[in-house]
Amino acid sequence: MSAISAAGSQMSNLLPARSTPSTATDVFVKKADTTTASGFSPSSKVELSDRAKALMAKAEQEHAVASQLAAHLAGRGRNSAIVNPLPMTQAAENGGVPMKPSAYGKASDGIAAVKEWAKSDVFRNAANAVADDQVRALVRDGKLSELPALDDDQLSQLSEAERNIYGTVKSLQGLYGSMPKTMDQALADRKQVVLEAYPDEINRMRSGLASGTLKKEDGWEDIIASREAELTAARQGTMKIHAVNDSNLIQSKGEFTVAHDANGWSARGMTVNGNASALQEAFGTKNMQVGSSPYTGDYVITW
Repeated sequence: MSAISAAGSQMSNLLPARSTPSTATDVFVKKADTTTASGFSPSSKVELSDRAKALMAKAEQEHAVASQLAAHLAGRGRNSAIVNPLPMTQAAENGGVPMKPSAYGKASDGIAAVKEWAKSDVFRNAANAVADDQVRALVRDGKLSELPALDDDQLSQLSEAERNIYGTVKSLQGLYGSMPKTMDQALADRKQVVLEAYPDEINRMRSGLASGTLKKEDGWEDIIASREAELTAARQGTMKIHAVNDSNLIQSKGEFTVAHDANGWSARGMTVNGNASALQEAFGTKNMQVGSSPYTGDYVITW
């Protein structure tokens, strides 16, 4: 039984946050059989929305055809993109937690906000670089000031505990900020990725086939045909999004955890597993992309 999975990503670094997704997203991609008896893939990750992926696609224009597309085929594609921080917002007190009633963008205000948060018991776990339910809820609901990128000199103005709070909140803000807030946005994000990234991707795959860098026997013609079908659907406005509330079709789990090591900060968002055969039977097509967001629930986009 086959399985489809949403693309995965992991944020790393804070200046600015970057993401490195694995793009094993299509049912036709050849890959090792890692499905369980139920038809679900056990290890697929999704942490950024298609809006973020559109930026990633732009950032990858200069990458070599062979290395990038071979990675796609193996399900280990590594793209990177800058996720620009949103404007800072003025903090106001609400139960000891600064909220965000008005916008501003100075690094000094971000530093002041973090120092104020450090006084609150709400951030005691964040001070140890641990994201707990309280902080996740505040970030998810948009109740904390959006933190700007800070350079080394600015970070040196914070204590170790304050830097941990900054890193924890900033990482979570990158994750939640890139998640679609509505079904319409999820569909629009996917269309944007397809319209902006696919023409160049298709051309590079065709060039790889023509040059012999990519092998026909590896299934690239099928991959190109599928990309072209999705591109046509995006251009003609025939892509559709469907809410899914059936664990036999899609299983998702929200993690939204952070980690910090010598390489910087990283964060994990959603795990999304789709049962390809069951989804194909339910929606009558093999052309689909599964997804999930804490704001929308599970969904599948078909074309």
